Amino acid sequence: MPRQPDSLLGGLTPAEFLRDYWQQRPLLVRAAVPDFVNPLPADELAGLACEPGVRSRLVLGHPERKDWRVEYGPFALERFADLPPNAWTLLVSEVEHYWEEGPDWLRRFDFIPHWRRDDLMVSYAARDGSVGPHIDAYDVFLFQAQGRRRWQIQEPPPKSPICLPALPLAILRSFDASREWVLEPGDMLYLPPGVPHLGMSLDDDCMTWSIGFRAPAWRDLLAALLEARLAVTGPELFGDPGRSPVERAREICAEDLDDLRAGLLNHLGANSKELDRFLGQFLSRPPDREPDAEEPPARLDPAQRYRFDPTLPRFWSGNADDRTLFIGGHAVSATALTIADVDEFCTLHTVAPREWEHRLPQLASALQQLLTDGWIEPDTG
Repeated sequence: MPRQPDSLLGGLTPAEFLRDYWQQRPLLVRAAVPDFVNPLPADELAGLACEPGVRSRLVLGHPERKDWRVEYGPFALERFADLPPNAWTLLVSEVEHYWEEGPDWLRRFDFIPHWRRDDLMVSYAARDGSVGPHIDAYDVFLFQAQGRRRWQIQEPPPKSPICLPALPLAILRSFDASREWVLEPGDMLYLPPGVPHLGMSLDDDCMTWSIGFRAPAWRDLLAALLEARLAVTGPELFGDPGRSPVERAREICAEDLDDLRAGLLNHLGANSKELDRFLGQFLSRPPDREPDAEEPPARLDPAQRYRFDPTLPRFWSGNADDRTLFIGGHAVSATALTIADVDEFCTLHTVAPREWEHRLPQLASALQQLLTDGWIEPDTG
């Protein structure tokens, strides 16, 4: 069913927003979530920043002074007591995996597929807190949860932006604001990729939620495809038995180009089924993790219930005749599952291999590798 106009998008339907704004131009929405009350206390965010495994950072500095410093978590709780009275920002990434209400809140954006979603990053800033003028390579919805923040953008963007040298942040050397808005709690600003922008906290307790949507780079997709195909390509050579004599020995004739082109396409696996499988595996691939050298690899117990790492990507594609589940870079045939079943599997917090052995016979081998790599663990809760 077509979605109805939504306050989140300023009265636009998702189809209208995607047609007229997505990856094209900014959109300011006042009262995107009417009567919003921030449900995420600052001390809870600070507590997350102290946890091992949670990506967090402190950015200190002011755009006028350009005295930028960055510190990376996990932090000691005492660090927050030592911060200056202004011009600092705490940023915590992937908050939706650690905040119980996070997944439900993000469902507002389910008109965009999850494989495009990056994370919910929450920033808490003192007055004049900022991360400097910068350009993002992804779409972002900037939702104001608490306090006020001024956003400035530069349009049109510079043709060759230059960043300040010797900094761990990609902060623009120059920034000429052409438009600005002050966002109150419940307001939201959408920015497409490539728009230079600068956010500045106007209050002592400013909290902004950034919902980012990334896209894979074509060069990364091509590199991964070539790597995957090289792994399954044998040592056989190009062959041309029964070829005809040529008149011009230095010419690469059309027939040879046809044969070479066909061979390359064949070895690239350029039919839609193989490419779809590769893309599903690529898009669900988690970041590399170093195995624990002190612990021997655990063996999967079919009767044990295992808990998924909340950051593990899980998607599916295909139809009833050829439906595939993609879990952490593994492709598992799911033709025995309905759409509702496979959709539900992608949201499960835990899994018991024995419960799925008949409908997903390839799942056990994928789970074994995920267990070895640390992406699932026995559920002791």
